[in-house]
Parts: sequence; structure tokens; C-alpha cells
Amino acid sequence: MRTRMFLAMLMAVPVLAAQPAVHAQGLRVSTNVYDISDSDSQTPPQVVSTSLTLIHNGRVYDYVHSADEVVIYDPVDRRFTVLNTKRNLATRPTFDEIRHLLESLRPKTEDYINEQRTTGNPEAQRIAESLQFQLDPQFKNSFDPMKGLLVLSSPSFTYRVETRKWTDSDQVEKYLAYTDWTARLNALLHPGSLFPEPRIALNESIRKQKDRMPISVELDLRPNEQFRLKAEHQWTQQLSSDDHARIARWEESLNSGAIKEIPFRSYQQAMLVSKSK
Repeated sequence: MRTRMFLAMLMAVPVLAAQPAVHAQGLRVSTNVYDISDSDSQTPPQVVSTSLTLIHNGRVYDYVHSADEVVIYDPVDRRFTVLNTKRNLATRPTFDEIRHLLESLRPKTEDYINEQRTTGNPEAQRIAESLQFQLDPQFKNSFDPMKGLLVLSSPSFTYRVETRKWTDSDQVEKYLAYTDWTARLNALLHPGSLFPEPRIALNESIRKQKDRMPISVELDLRPNEQFRLKAEHQWTQQLSSDDHARIARWEESLNSGAIKEIPFRSYQQAMLVSKSK
């Protein structure tokens, strides 16, 4: 699905509580991603993705219902756990493995870019320019402190981010580290996804604003494409009993013996085959 290619570039979930006591209780974040490409229409924007993010005991659990897949971020062990209960599969890529796989993709992508540029075909040129920007994004930044609005713009790739002041700079940095690594993982996990560099550049711009957390993110690809997505988040500064039950159920599934754990490359291939059916 074409829309899914851009979701990893867009998601920005404020996953850390503002007070230490709240952090101990956990945090729940519900995210809706809307297609606002036709924002002038009288028709309400379409929801293209929903997710539930739960933060508990230093880990982040991100669940996408449509895929029946939960991704667990573990900064202490420096790895992710990806659990697909529909297919009874799991994989545990380390941060080092993710970084290595992305580094190996770069020269191959650069070769492909050069091939597209030599064709003389306008569409191939557009593809080459898009890929080159993803590898080496160059944005013009602006920030309105009164509105808390951060804008990263380029001729055909723009982020608009609503932010709010945050009291704990350490929590902001931990959040940004989480989304940096999630952008890297998603670039590998979902075939056809964009490279993570634009999202990482956005996170770096947020860092420069000092103690601000994003609360909504819009990705605008005009004028080259009439395509705009916006992620909006509703978060609660504690977990419900149902949330704790979800986490317990996911952990029990991983330890039950019913889940087959496979290498990350094998998991990538299994997901690619399932999406092609």
C-alpha cells in the first residue's frame, strides 16, 4: 500500500510522562494517522492507520491492530522484539544489526540512483531525486515559539510539527532516541518504506528547540505529489488494567513456546511473502 510507505516518516508519539511518579505508572498513547491530501473537500479525512503505544518499566510496546504485530523497544538490551501473533513469529534485531543492514543498503541505493539518472526518463529522474533526498535530506527550518510550530521545508518534502513545552529534558532525549531507532527499524521492516534520515533530521531539529515534545506531525509531499498525512495523538498518563493485561499477554506469548523465533532477515522475507499474497 502506497500510503504505508510514509507512515514511518510521520509517526511521532509523545511517549514519556512529565513527572517521575507518572513514568513509574506508565503511559498510554493512541495514534490516528489521517490522509489529508484532499483537505479542501467537505468529506472528513480518512484514517489510514491506528496504533496503541504503551510505556512500562522502561520498555515501549507499539501495537498495530491491522497487522496484529507488536514492536517492543528495549534500550537497555539495545534491541527490538517484533512479535506477530497472527503468524506466531518473532524476531529480535539488535541496534547494531539494524545499523549494519542500513549501511549496506546505502551503496546499493546510490548505484540505483545513478542508473535512474542516466535514463533520461523524467519519472526516473524524479525517483532518483526522491531517493537522494531521503539519503541526504536538506531542510530549511523555522520555529514559531508562540504557536510551538516547527516547520522543516524543502521544495517537495515538508514536515509541520506542533510541539508543547516539556519539563524534563532527559525524557525528551529518551523519546527522540526511541523514534530515531523506530525510524531505522521501520525502514527495514516494511518493504517500500522511506529511508530514516528525514525523520532523524526532524528529531535533531526538535532537540535544538530545547525541552519540547511533538504532539502532532504532518508530512506534505506537494507539489511533486498531492499527498499529505497527519498523525494525531491522544495520551493518558497512566496505564489501565486492560493495558497491563495486553503487556502480560504479549510477554506470555513470547515465553509460551508457541512462538517461533527466527533471524531478522528471515522475518523480513516472511513478511514480504505475506504482503504479496
